[in-house]
Amino acid sequence: MYRLHIAIADLVPPSAEEHPELPRLPVLESLLSRAEVRPACRDWRTWALRRLGAEVSGERPALGRLLAAQQGLPVDAHTWFVLAPMHLVAGLATVNYHAAGPVVLDEATAWQTAAALARDFPDSDLEFRAVGAVLLVGLRGPTAVATYDPGLLAGLDLAVGAAQGADARRLAQLGGEFELWLHARGLRGVDGRTVHAFHPWGEGTSAVVPAVRSPRLLGADPFLRAALGSDTDEGAAVDVWTVADLLTTGRGFADADRQWAIPLRSRLGDGEVLSADIHVAGRVYTVTARQRWRFYRRVLPWWECLA
Repeated sequence: MYRLHIAIADLVPPSAEEHPELPRLPVLESLLSRAEVRPACRDWRTWALRRLGAEVSGERPALGRLLAAQQGLPVDAHTWFVLAPMHLVAGLATVNYHAAGPVVLDEATAWQTAAALARDFPDSDLEFRAVGAVLLVGLRGPTAVATYDPGLLAGLDLAVGAAQGADARRLAQLGGEFELWLHARGLRGVDGRTVHAFHPWGEGTSAVVPAVRSPRLLGADPFLRAALGSDTDEGAAVDVWTVADLLTTGRGFADADRQWAIPLRSRLGDGEVLSADIHVAGRVYTVTARQRWRFYRRVLPWWECLA
């Protein structure tokens, strides 16, 4: 038996105009409607890092720096960004990020891409690295900029993901150069999507100190894996659910109940999971098996649960 901590990374409350088009998720809705609810930090990864036992000093973890430090790279001389490969979709009047989220590279392709970037952008102020399947770029010196997690940009207009801050123009110019470079390469992810752009993010302002002792990590998020402690608490586990994973594996959003909520309800029912904390949209919903008897609570559509 163990306690489960789940982050739903990219499920956000939709606008009122979107409600009629969205599928209901009856099992997830039942769990959320009958759960105990409390506020939490908005960033799901900050919450998950803390559940793992890592120290995060604020609400914007420096994820690029975390991976760079793990590899012994010069973290004080550079601001480290993650370069998320993105597939773009052109509409009649706008260019949008693909609905399946960032493109995932295999490790060999990531290493080859980092080496090619270092060769073709021989700027002493830039440092390119691959850590597993993650691409990093280091910009020499401090960088006054705020960026956005690309997982939350799926399906949105390209302009929504633009960096903000005094040094945003520097990132925008570099991004334009990357797009021209990618146009001639035909870089593809593991799901076959072509990479049209790199989205820099993860510079953060909050240091991350990896854990000493951690719950089991059930997901494959590279930043959570980098923060794992060497000692394992078998009485707890951390998992990550994403809509993007459903889409890239040939499923749709309507499959979320079958893939997520029904197995969780079963594990709660047979006692394998004592309780589950579900972080979504800046709140934590604590779910237990006994809550199924709360018939007096009306089951709301999932978007009303998150509103």
